[in-house]
Amino acid sequence: MNENQPVAPLTIIAIFAGIIEASALATLPFLSEKSQTYYTWFLVGFPFFLTALFFLTLNFNYKSFYKPDPAEQKNIPEQATQPDIQETVTMMFSGPDAQKLIEQQILQAITQPHVENRRWRLCNMDLQQCVDLSTTHLPEDLLHGY
Repeated sequence: MNENQPVAPLTIIAIFAGIIEASALATLPFLSEKSQTYYTWFLVGFPFFLTALFFLTLNFNYKSFYKPDPAEQKNIPEQATQPDIQETVTMMFSGPDAQKLIEQQILQAITQPHVENRRWRLCNMDLQQCVDLSTTHLPEDLLHGY
């Protein structure tokens, strides 16, 4: 499928429902009679439930199903886009010293001069928090303004 061609949300729902139906075909004969009853009701209810969720989401947040229009992306000012940022480095910390280690990494990142733009994601797994940090060159208009 072409990268520019969007996938319809109902197609995704149909794929999920098809996977459920195919798994039923393979597993239903091997289940006990009581389990077959529960599984049959699941097979009947799942596509309906999935479709109902789709239409509820479509009603309240229809833009969440589609990627942004390329015309809208062209209207973003060039200053808002980040120039040539390399791949994000992700660091995950856990344990009693996790927050302290994240703070040390942030201080180290902002005190060292960098020749190129960089991006870090520092995650505290215990608190389930992530800090996104990026360093870029100062824009020319700000550089000469001071």
